[in-house]
This record gives sequence, structure tokens and C-alpha cells, in this order.
Amino acid sequence: MKIAVMGSGGVGGFYGGHLANAGCDVSFVARGKHLEAMLAHGLTIESDSHPAVHVAKVRASDDPAKLGVADLVIIAVKLWDLDNVARTIKPMVGPDTAVLSLQNGVIKDDILRTHFGERAVMGGVAYVGTHVARPGVIKQTGAMQRMVFGEYDGSRSLRAEALLAALRKTGIDAEISADIRRTLWEKYVFLVGLS
Repeated sequence: MKIAVMGSGGVGGFYGGHLANAGCDVSFVARGKHLEAMLAHGLTIESDSHPAVHVAKVRASDDPAKLGVADLVIIAVKLWDLDNVARTIKPMVGPDTAVLSLQNGVIKDDILRTHFGERAVMGGVAYVGTHVARPGVIKQTGAMQRMVFGEYDGSRSLRAEALLAALRKTGIDAEISADIRRTLWEKYVFLVGLS
């Protein structure tokens, strides 16, 4: 499975870094000093509750077109600019590519469907506390590291099973949801409760 991560900050860098460390073919879209550090020194994930991870060599660019078509594109950028982001990642999305947003919110996949159609979009949520500590370094706060994702028709598709198997290699708690709409709302309620 070829995976491209759009947004290599706290969430994208964390999940993409763990998947790359587990041997998956992962490419990152990043920018600025973070991109420069990743290309020069790799990507490091620091944590007080889990062993550190260092991916010495990463494939990364600020231009999605240079990364080619992926089997799975993970979107991990702020929701406010999703329309522009969707246009930017089109060179990475082929006819069989799955697009999985880990952004917070319940309308994100509606936006993505207008760009890529129903079939491409998988739903997903991430439960992890992370931030970019310094260029090339992601810091995890707390012990939780979980991803729940799934198809909107409730099926256990081959692509969902492939992602689940890849995430299990990393040690991250991962689950395929049989009702991803409910899962998205549960995350939304969780965030409202925190605020």
C-alpha cells in the first residue's frame, strides 16, 4: 500500500511516521523548515509514554504532484482550507485511491466528496495529542494513540483491512468502524466536552 500524507505536522507526522517506521511506503507533503529538516535528518517522534521513533530517510515534498498517485491519501491539515487542499492533492488521487481525512469535524467528508466522489472517501478520526516540537520532530503528549476509520457503507473493504493491518504493525490502537457517521459524531461530542 502506497500512502501519502497531506500535512506532516502533529497528526500527519505522527501517523505517517509510525507507518513508515513499520515498513510502509509513505510519502509526506510538508513545507518550510519542517520539510527541510525531514529531508536532511528524517522524522522523529518523541513521547514520554512510548518509545521514540526515528525514520532516518523520508520521501517528502512541498509539491504533491512530485509524489505520484497513492493507494491512500491521509489528510491531516486544518479544516478551514479543505477546498484548496483537495484541489492541491488531486495529482496524488487516482481512480482507485482512498482519501481519508483525520481532521476534526463532521462536514469534512462532504467537502471531499465534491472533489473525489463517494467511492474515494473513507471516514476517520484520530485520538492523539501531538505537536511539532521543532522542525523534523513530532512530540506526543499523553499515552493515547488511536485511529478509527471505515467505509460509509459499513463494509470491511480490502483497503480498510490493509490500513488496519499496517496500523497494527505500528502498535497504534486501530479499529474499523461499522458506522463511521456515528464515529465522527462521537469524536465531535468528545471535543465539545473537552472545550
